[in-house]
Amino acid sequence: MNLNCAGLSREFLDTELFGHEKGAFTGATAAKPGLLEVAHRGSAFLDEIGDMDLAVQPKVLKVLEEKRFRRLGEVRDRHVDIRLIAATHRDLSALAREGLFRSDLYYRISTVPLTIPPLRERAGDVPLIARSLLASLAHEMGRAVPALAPETERALAAYPWPGNVRELRNVLERALILRDGASLSPQDLRFDAAARSAAPACGADLTLRDLERLHIERVLADENGHVERAAVRLGIPRSTLYQKIKQLRLAQTP
Repeated sequence: MNLNCAGLSREFLDTELFGHEKGAFTGATAAKPGLLEVAHRGSAFLDEIGDMDLAVQPKVLKVLEEKRFRRLGEVRDRHVDIRLIAATHRDLSALAREGLFRSDLYYRISTVPLTIPPLRERAGDVPLIARSLLASLAHEMGRAVPALAPETERALAAYPWPGNVRELRNVLERALILRDGASLSPQDLRFDAAARSAAPACGADLTLRDLERLHIERVLADENGHVERAAVRLGIPRSTLYQKIKQLRLAQTP
């Protein structure tokens, strides 16, 4: 069972987590069990717990410490035994120091912390994640799963992904919508222009040839594969660019 805490009001988060009794508030026409009750003897996943309302946090702490809670509008305790898994993109220890997150709850839920580095810090994983996302997206669209050309994988790995996995999914989904072919080339990818300029910093372990290939691929993608315009931007003759496309084995362009 899972719940995303981001953007939820205290009242809504309260009833989603703990449930309510019939007549507890206007519109409560029937009793409703909350997430924690439904997850009894199982796991509850709270996403973006760093955004949880401060007024709700002590109630969650009570469940973890005493294994009991009350539905909204109820006068008796209910007992529950759950495994809580929480995730956040925020620094909870810093929030706790600033009084924006309860320190007692922070120390209670940080028993086994797992830190997942952002995509920009694990470029080697990007192609693997991209292939998995492509398979899922293609299935949703009822399409065959396109292959990722080697130069496409390099372009994906070199981009800094400020929006992390969500941005990667969006880029791939857009490419699938606009492209109907057996494979995706770098020209099919549309990156954020501002973030793309920071990409070379993330490719310090690449060879000069790799960096040259990535730069040419990006310029060609910006120009929608138009070689003459790309050559002007690169400051080289069109014939030289054609030669480099052949030497670097880049995707075919118009």
